[in-house]
Parts: sequence; C-alpha cells; structure tokens
Amino acid sequence: MSLADAIHYRRKRMTTEFGADQALRTYLMVVRRRAWWIACVALLGLATSIGLALTEPKQYSATAQLLVQPSGTSTALGNAPAAVTPTDVQTDLQLVTSAPVQHAVSDHLGSRPTVSAAEVAQTNIIAISAVSPTPARAALIANTFARAFVSYEQRVAIEALSLAEGQLRTQIRSLGRQIASLKGQTSVSSESAALLNQEAVQKEQLAQMQVDGAVTTGGVEFVTPAQPPVSPSSPKPVQDGALGLTVGLILGLAGAFIRDSFDDTLTTKEATERLGGSPVLAMVPMVPSWKRREQPLVVSISQPLSPAAEAYRSLRTSLQFIRQERELRTILVTSPAATEGKTSTIANLGAVFAQAGERVLLVSCDLRRPRLGKFFGLDEQTGLTSVLLGHRQLGAVVQRVNDTMWVLGAGAVPSNPAELLSGKEMRQLFAVLRTKFDLVLIDSPPVLPVTDAAVLSNYVDGTLLVIAAGQTRRVELQRAAEKLAQVNAPVVGMVLNEVTRQSGYGYGYGYGYMADAEVPLARVPVPAPGRGPAAASTGSRHGRRGALLPYSMGDSSDRSD
Repeated sequence: MSLADAIHYRRKRMTTEFGADQALRTYLMVVRRRAWWIACVALLGLATSIGLALTEPKQYSATAQLLVQPSGTSTALGNAPAAVTPTDVQTDLQLVTSAPVQHAVSDHLGSRPTVSAAEVAQTNIIAISAVSPTPARAALIANTFARAFVSYEQRVAIEALSLAEGQLRTQIRSLGRQIASLKGQTSVSSESAALLNQEAVQKEQLAQMQVDGAVTTGGVEFVTPAQPPVSPSSPKPVQDGALGLTVGLILGLAGAFIRDSFDDTLTTKEATERLGGSPVLAMVPMVPSWKRREQPLVVSISQPLSPAAEAYRSLRTSLQFIRQERELRTILVTSPAATEGKTSTIANLGAVFAQAGERVLLVSCDLRRPRLGKFFGLDEQTGLTSVLLGHRQLGAVVQRVNDTMWVLGAGAVPSNPAELLSGKEMRQLFAVLRTKFDLVLIDSPPVLPVTDAAVLSNYVDGTLLVIAAGQTRRVELQRAAEKLAQVNAPVVGMVLNEVTRQSGYGYGYGYGYMADAEVPLARVPVPAPGRGPAAASTGSRHGRRGALLPYSMGDSSDRSD
C-alpha cells in the first residue's frame, strides 16, 4: 500500500468512526457561537410568560364526576340491559354540552356558561370541569351541569320506558280480545292456553317496567360533586415561566441554527483552509482594544504573556520553518477586505521577529489609508512616496523603533497609488531592502477593492493573507484567493484573526496568564542583533549582513521611540 493510499484509508476510517462526534461538535460550536442569541430568546420567553401570568386575572376550576353504567331496565322483549361500551361513554361526553342540557342550566343559573367534559383515564367516569373567577361559582356551574345531565338522561330513559309500556299494553289488549273470542270453543283449548300464557308473560314485563321507571337513573349517576377550589387554576407563574423558558429555548436554538445556516462568514480553520487553498499558520484570539481603531495596540509588546502574543510567536515559528525550505526575506501582508487586522498583524509579527534578534523593517505600502505608523507613534508624512518620487533618500525616512526594528512610513498619499507602486523604482527599492534587513514585512491595501496587493505580490517572496473570523465572508476569501492566483502570488499561508472562544477554539495554556499593563516601547527588552536563535539561523543562511541603512549620515529623521 502506498503512502497516499494509507493516508486516504486513515481519513476514511476516521470519518466513519468519528463522523457522529464531529457532527455533534459542529452543533455544539453553533450553540457556543450563538449562546447570547439563544439566551436572549429564552429569557424573552421567560419574561413574556411571567408577565402575562402576573397580569392575567385569576381563574378557579372545579370538577364534578359522573359514572356511566347500565340503565338497569329490561327491554320490551325481556332482554337484559347491555354492558357499557366506550362508544356509550363518548356519546355521553357529547351529550353533556348538548342544547337540552345547556337550556336547563340556563334556566337555573340565568346564563349559559361553558364547561369541558372528558373521560377519566379510559374509564366509565366523565369529569365535568367549569372555570370561573370565583371558586363557589366554578363549583356551582360544574354541579349544575352534572345534575342537568343526569336529569336529562333520566327523562330520556323514562320516555323510552313509557313508550315500551304503551306497546306492551297494546299487545296485552290484543291478546285479551283473542282469548275472549275463543271462549266456549272446546276444539281450540290448546291455542287459548298459549295465548293466556303469553298474556301473563307480557303483564309481568309491564309490571317490571313500571318498577324500573320508578327507580331508573338513565344510565348516569352523579358520584362526585364539585367542591370550591382553594387555589386558582390559572395563572401559575412557576409553571408558566418554565413553559415560557422552554419554548424560548427551543425558539432560540431554532433561530441560532437558521441564522448560522444563512451566515456566510468564516469562523473555523477548516473552512478557511478549504476556501483559501492555503494552510492557516496561526489563529490569533480577539483582543477587545482592537475595536478602538483610534488606539492601535501592539499586543505582543504591551501584553507579552497574553494568548494573542503567543499566537504571533506561533506564527513566527511557522514562518521560520518555511524559511528553512525557501527564500523568504520579503513578505506581503494583506487581506480580502478592509478592517480585518492586516496592519495589526504586521506590527505584531514584526515585533516578535525583532524580539527573536532579527533585523526587521516594516514597510507601509498602503498608500490609500496608511495606519502602520500609529502602532508605534511614528509620523508618516514622509516615507515611501518621498523615496519613490525622489524627494528624499531612503536612509532619511526610515524610522527606528528599537535596536532591531525599523518602520518605513507611507509618506504623502499620492493620487495614483497603483501606478506609483508598479513602477521600476518600487522593484529597485525592494531589491535594496532585501540586502539591508533580515526580514521585510510589507503592509498593503486589501486585495478586493484595489489592485495594489496584486501588484506588490510580484516583488515579494511570500504573501500572507489575514482573515477576520466572523467578519470575512466566504465569497470574499474565494475571490481574493482567485485574484492572487491569477498573478501567481506566492501565498505562504493565512492568519485567522479575531478568533473567539465561541468559535470552538480554546487558547492559552493556563500558565498564570495575566493582562499585563501596557509597556512603553522604549522599555521593552529586545535581544541584540545576531544573538537570538532566529538571527543565528539567518546568519547561517545569508551570511552576515552589511551595515544597515546609512543612519550615520546624521539625518534628523533618525530617532528611537
């Protein structure tokens, strides 16, 4: 089996064995990302249900019970009454609220209240429930309906017995006439005896019907009268609140999954790598102060023990591994769209490389909205454009941050940035910078709005694409990757920026992390050039660099912040 086949087999096996766990993890990540959404909807359901419960008037419920049983009467033919069937119970349930019963209740109460009738646990018992604002009224309504229904059933039963009695009396009179017509005839004595016997049986049935009519209940017995309740049946704030919370939680979960299905922003490392076509070299946690654009922060310097600073050091390590295999002195840092953190990435990446002992230059090639200098408190009025237009020398505009890091500001914003960046002067400038610094990091405008990044990608050894989790859209990353591929840009990887715990990725090792107070740049301890491990490896690859830019010229722009 080849190595490729083995890898394919292993991935297939992992998919088969852990597919359910992966799906569950995906669902949990959705819930984690939308936790506030779900909580708000659940609390809204709880508040609504409790609010309605507290404002709703109190209602009391009382219940009377009836027993459905055989009527206890014999039919006209002398057969025993049949047993009660489920159909008989369901029929009586419908008759409880029939028009004759309601009419009788109305005559007694002076109104027509509503009740509900239900079978009790598949038995022959019928529960009649009434609701009223007062306990006594609820019990009165339930008992009135129960008695009216019993009376109605008795009246119907008595009417049926009366009809049967009339039929028997007619038959008895007919038999009497037949017997009278046969008197004195000796030849029909047997026929006369039979008629007399039949007459005696029917008279016995008539007597039994008369007895049944006196004691009949109509097949329904009033067994449990309703009692005035001591507590209201509604509202019930605790039960209503629990129901509202449950309904709100279900709606919140449904809304979270629906919203997530329509959300096309990137939140996971896997989706970013699949759509961008490059590996994610680092995932940088969200730093709250990044949202305040007027206060730029180099977190790897001001908070060196924070998870974000550790993520930038991880990015530095990944790039150092890449540099072991290929030449990577100039790196372009860009993003698909604006406000995705490319400038903060380049500032922090330059800081961690400088802390490793490498001589780093940060170049602000965003000639439309330059912002790199603000991270270090530097003025960008003179810089790259001044050199490209021949107004100033390169050594006069490069500004020192500390012993191992410098910044080349953007300079005056030109009217034709793309044309200025695509000139031969720009290519020559990068060739000079490659010989003077161990690493040159270039900040450029976003890929999609303008062509500056595509132009600059031709001058560098590698391009780093910054993606903002929860902000960059899938289609934006796809278009940016396609645009860079069209110009053969050497994309070395991506950075998933502004990652939160809701994205499903933990960060930090728990080794006593604390939010360090901001440290002035001048007080940050940085290894001297050539003494850090990165500098040693750089020296072994490229040899010892010559002098840096001619700061000995004494230009007034040489300063350390």
